[in-house]
Amino acid sequence: MNKWSLINFMRSVADFCVVLLSFALSYYLYFKNGHSVPYSVWEFLILGAIAGLIFVIVFHSARLYERETSLLNVVETQRLFLGWVFGALLVQGVSFYSRFLDLSRLMLTDALLISFLLLLIERSIFYRISIALHLRGRAIRPAVIFGAGVVGKHLFKRIYHSPALGLYVLGFLDDDEKLWGSEVHIGELLKRRSCKVLGGLNSLKELRDSGELKEVFVAMPTASYARNLEVVEACKRLELAVTVVPPTYGQFLHSLEVRDIGGIPVLREKSLQRRIFYPVFKRIFDLIISVIAILLLSPLFMLLAVLIRLDSEGPILFRQKRIGLNGEEFDFFKFRSMYVTANPYGLTPQGLSDPRITKLGRFLRRSSLDELPQFFNVIRGDMSLVGPRPEMPFIVSTYNEEQRERLKVKPGITGVWQISAVRGEAIHANLEYDLFYIEHQSLLLDIIIMVKTLATAIRGIGAF
Repeated sequence: MNKWSLINFMRSVADFCVVLLSFALSYYLYFKNGHSVPYSVWEFLILGAIAGLIFVIVFHSARLYERETSLLNVVETQRLFLGWVFGALLVQGVSFYSRFLDLSRLMLTDALLISFLLLLIERSIFYRISIALHLRGRAIRPAVIFGAGVVGKHLFKRIYHSPALGLYVLGFLDDDEKLWGSEVHIGELLKRRSCKVLGGLNSLKELRDSGELKEVFVAMPTASYARNLEVVEACKRLELAVTVVPPTYGQFLHSLEVRDIGGIPVLREKSLQRRIFYPVFKRIFDLIISVIAILLLSPLFMLLAVLIRLDSEGPILFRQKRIGLNGEEFDFFKFRSMYVTANPYGLTPQGLSDPRITKLGRFLRRSSLDELPQFFNVIRGDMSLVGPRPEMPFIVSTYNEEQRERLKVKPGITGVWQISAVRGEAIHANLEYDLFYIEHQSLLLDIIIMVKTLATAIRGIGAF
């Protein structure tokens, strides 16, 4: 049994134990409230064990034991919820048709609801533990990226920010000898984290023989088919796992799907299905949450307004033109966090030490409280609670065709990018976060992103 199989087995056992514990807690709470039933806790736990097996089977079918993870684990959270719903229905069906016990519906419902909460906690803990183990060098797959160009650097950055994948980049390989020995940095925020270009194709065997290398990512989408094939065949001869970035990168990669035609795998652009009811439900959801938020937070709004006026001269609100749905301009609101002398369309501050930021502004930006007035943008219909962040007109004017995909949905107060590790970088430099949201958008995903955003704000990890 390899390390990942062992981890999967442990996750299955943990899921089973959590469901069993949920049934035990439900039985305890039911009796604590003065109720009585004609069966023992052990009989009820037999049903709990059956439920645990059902959930493990359902979770396996829902691909919840795969190694690959989505951006920020949001798709897995969606699958967990949907898997739990299906598993709960199966457990209800088993309990109804088998007549195993004269069950209390309240006790069974409590057990299932408790199981969902505990599964969320358990899987979150497991996710963090797996990340911690990977960061300490446990259960990782050492890899190299063949291609030190733009695509290779981008892939390096994504692997670094996705420790749950269990990948560790040893370095780069490239055909350009001029790059050999040079350093490749992750990005603007992590210039100290880098890898060297270790050589070319001839270096593969040396790395394999050293026992370090297990996998190769070929990131040369603009290279010829013959060259990509040559690199892939070299990896196969050395018995190295190989993954290739397809030549469609930068054209429609983010909406790509693999189809099977008579046993022949083909790549094609995924056509996003038009959702008829989702925009309506999303708008209703946005309005309800925004109105509630404004009513509950009105004392905080007034307090911040007073503090901003006392802290520095100028208006309470910062107003700026941003680009929204279908390229339409709108007035974007924030609590003012910079001095009025600052250029409203200048470069975004890269740190709290920026002299343009006021004393109170440092707190507002770190806590994300400066974003609160955007609830009024949501009520006006300019924005949504969740979506791509709106950018300034002069930035949007430079968008290419792929970047303009962001304008097909309403911009949001928060989104996948805001809860990522690269939220301090330029929005348009991390396009895949927005395209990921556009492809997977749903009310459930919106709720997951909002909960994660709240957790991020509570930890004080706001924008600079």
